[in-house]
Amino acid sequence: MPEKVKIIEWHQLEKKKYFLFMNVYMLTTNAVLFPVELVKTRLQLQRTKALYKNTLDVVYKTVKNEGFLGLYKGFPVSQFGVLTGHIYASSYEISREQFSTLQNAARGFLAGGLAAALEQTFINPVDVICQRMMVEGQGERNKQRVTLRSVVIVKRVLKEHGVFGFYRGFTASLMVEGLWSATWWASYGFYLDMIGKMVPDGTSHLVIKGLSGMLAGISSAVVGNPIDVIRVRLQVSYGLESY
Repeated sequence: MPEKVKIIEWHQLEKKKYFLFMNVYMLTTNAVLFPVELVKTRLQLQRTKALYKNTLDVVYKTVKNEGFLGLYKGFPVSQFGVLTGHIYASSYEISREQFSTLQNAARGFLAGGLAAALEQTFINPVDVICQRMMVEGQGERNKQRVTLRSVVIVKRVLKEHGVFGFYRGFTASLMVEGLWSATWWASYGFYLDMIGKMVPDGTSHLVIKGLSGMLAGISSAVVGNPIDVIRVRLQVSYGLESY
């Protein structure tokens, strides 16, 4: 017999527990995945192999030349994303409930796209600052305090591009985040139903959701990565000729 996986709706959530666990989840996830984001950003900005040959080379050279904490350049600034993450999660759940007459994949696609577009309005300036911190001083141990470095970058962006400098690549960001989110949630709903029909009765829902999430992540990465390269290069627009 197929295993029917129940999806908890917004009105069924205990809001206090939801927001508490969301904080823990986002902080933990950011801490684990931030080095991956840094490596990805440095590779996306590199137009030749002058600095790094591949992913492992980025990790090796960063740790060797900048120390282990070099993998976390810009991490404190990125934690503002925890606040915008609540905007994303809440708007997704509320939007998804409004499309209750549609199939899971369609509901996820529409709600995910809307939630990502709303969040990006607030997070784009943080992305610009954080990404510049990721790529500045590559190969050097930066002893300057994070707060001071971020202030220097803010001043530089204002001087070079004005206030709108914090929204460089905003259109590309809307496209990549909206497309990524819509694709992830649509794929997740699709895989959830598909795997649920394939597995034997009694299969753990955690296993089904885990497999669905992994496959959805792969699908969204394949779709969104090309635009993500454009977005990063627009947001970190200075000194690219040296990469």
